[in-house]
Amino acid sequence: MAGATPSGAFRPGEAPAPPRPASPVSTPRGDGSPLGRYRLFHEVVEYTLETGDPRRVPAVATGPAAARLLNRVRRNRRAGVVQRGHAVPRPTLTALREGPGHGAGTAEIVDCVTASGPWTYRARTGERVGPAPRPRRHLVHATLTKAHGIWKVAALTTPRNAHC
Repeated sequence: MAGATPSGAFRPGEAPAPPRPASPVSTPRGDGSPLGRYRLFHEVVEYTLETGDPRRVPAVATGPAAARLLNRVRRNRRAGVVQRGHAVPRPTLTALREGPGHGAGTAEIVDCVTASGPWTYRARTGERVGPAPRPRRHLVHATLTKAHGIWKVAALTTPRNAHC
């Protein structure tokens, strides 16, 4: 990750300038499939937590998944922190139900996500906060809904035994 050293220290002066926040309209659409949109959701989560800019969230998430991410952004803002991390999704589409005219539907995805865990930094100084995260793999069940022809992550659940 740009600007992070192996020790996890973030040096804002050494990192390239963060990308300018884009309007929700300019959010990439992925390949349009449930799996492509699910992967795009992960990219938007990383961007949103790193920048504190939630404008892309409505383009990829709805319902409880969107609310959870937006609440996390609010908590981070109140605490004056940003989070940087990377997740590598390995999703498998397990169910697909298309509505009439293909404008609506639901999709179920099972994923074994490998995540570096989020590093937390003070937004103003770049100083690392808290202990180093532990890389981990965890099982995620995602429900996507399709409305007006666009798939969005609606719910994410993690089983009690989330190891995969």
